[in-house]
Amino acid sequence: MTAQDEFERTLALLHRAALADATWVSAAASVNDLTRASGHSLGYGDAHRGAAPAVFLTRSFAGAERRVDWERSYYSDYWDRDEAVPRLHGLRDGELVLKSDFYTDEEKKTSPVYNEFRRLTRSQNGLYMVLDGLDGYLILWSFADSMEPGGWGYDQIQVIRRLAPHIRQFARVRRALADARALGASSAQLLDNRRSGIIQLDRHGRIVEANDRARRLLLKRDGLTDEGGVLAAEAPREDAELKRLLGRALPPYGRQGAGGSMKVTRPEAGAPLVLEIQPVRELSTDHLAREVGALVLVVDPLSRPRIDPSLPAEVFGLTPAQSRVAAALASGQTVAGTARTLGVTQGTVRVHLKHSYRKMGITSQTELVRRILSLEAVGGSSRSP
Repeated sequence: MTAQDEFERTLALLHRAALADATWVSAAASVNDLTRASGHSLGYGDAHRGAAPAVFLTRSFAGAERRVDWERSYYSDYWDRDEAVPRLHGLRDGELVLKSDFYTDEEKKTSPVYNEFRRLTRSQNGLYMVLDGLDGYLILWSFADSMEPGGWGYDQIQVIRRLAPHIRQFARVRRALADARALGASSAQLLDNRRSGIIQLDRHGRIVEANDRARRLLLKRDGLTDEGGVLAAEAPREDAELKRLLGRALPPYGRQGAGGSMKVTRPEAGAPLVLEIQPVRELSTDHLAREVGALVLVVDPLSRPRIDPSLPAEVFGLTPAQSRVAAALASGQTVAGTARTLGVTQGTVRVHLKHSYRKMGITSQTELVRRILSLEAVGGSSRSP
């Protein structure tokens, strides 16, 4: 297998893993093999040391094994003591740095994180890369030590940089599907989803099927349209970008497609749509899936649920302030956006989060949002039309 074949095989595994948990370990093992790293982890969220981590996604892998014990140990025992965490926010999108550079000479002697956790996970000489996510959140791609005798080499760095945009897309698709409660769904289940617009395209880019939410958006012709069975954007520049991304996702037969993201402006609605375009291979075993070449997730920020701010307090025993923070985050706001909306500091929001986690017996923002959204079932939310 050539280096290019191995790279495309890794991309194919990543695209499958974005839609199915069962294949994530295989994709992670392929990433480790391709980059010649002893392991890597992927996190997506907004986290600051000393506060409750607002993390939507976290996975750690060593070789071909997921290390749940490392994930739990880091967030429960080391997170609020990790000197590197606040320094990560100074990285530019796509910047790659050595982990050892994030600790001072004194910290390398005294830091429990550097001397205990980094040694345990063989990552003292690993790498960090920060990628921009959606809504101001960050994607942190973290590598354990290199498996090469001389440490990180030029070829390894180049492979990591080539993979980076695909890792970003993988994390963003996972986030969009998680928000829609559609992780691991079959093609039929995706079309039944009411939280996000789902459009399936055939190998030639024509619309095979769309769920009800996507159909309503297309019929409005406010930014995104169906032009004779072909997905199109009304603004010429955006339509050209959409065609470019679809061309990447649906390459000629025999080549591996690549995902991509874009925003589509809406003159009437105001808030833009976010499109997450994902190549599909064998989404499920039904006949429809065999015709599908790409999946388009249409994220409409105006359709996010609005939870009655008093309900989390009643159900989970939160204070009114904690309840307002939880409701705002469940509606899709960031920590910064929640702070602006409520007229408090981001530090105050994180303190409320930390106390809410303790009261609810949870450890992450993903769990908090999932539980708050479950209150829809008792009539505690409303949606924008």
